[in-house]
Amino acid sequence: MRYAATALLALLALAAAALIWQHDRLATLGHDLANAQTQMVVASFEASAARADIQTVTRYVDRVREVRQVIHDIQREAPRYVTPSTDDAYPLPVGFLRLHDAAAAALLPGPPGPADAQASGVKASDAAVVIADNYGTCHDAIVQLNALIDRLQAPPYSEVPAHD
Repeated sequence: MRYAATALLALLALAAAALIWQHDRLATLGHDLANAQTQMVVASFEASAARADIQTVTRYVDRVREVRQVIHDIQREAPRYVTPSTDDAYPLPVGFLRLHDAAAAALLPGPPGPADAQASGVKASDAAVVIADNYGTCHDAIVQLNALIDRLQAPPYSEVPAHD
């Protein structure tokens, strides 16, 4: 009887060990499955984001190209709108240049003085070309920001649930 009880206890211990091993094995498999599913979701998200990014960048590049072409055309036409005779008759004052440069740098200019009223030697047509280029740069930034906003509002970013 003693041997039977010992054998029974040994079998129970062996069964318990087998159950513990099986439980650990299933827990590991469940963890591996969860990791694989997470990686699959991440890979799907990244692939979808990459497709959307390509579309956004293509639209952005095309729009910037259009804006740059318009600015180039405007700059090319400057001599028709501000003729050489107009350039000679109406020289830009130094004060205009100071204000323009201050605005470009987002800095207040120094106090005005008598020199600000003098002719600068910069032609109005040249200033028009520079100002057109500045506006072109501004439009480039607007297009880029709109592309970023569009991208962030498009899937997959817009489909990600918010965390509480």
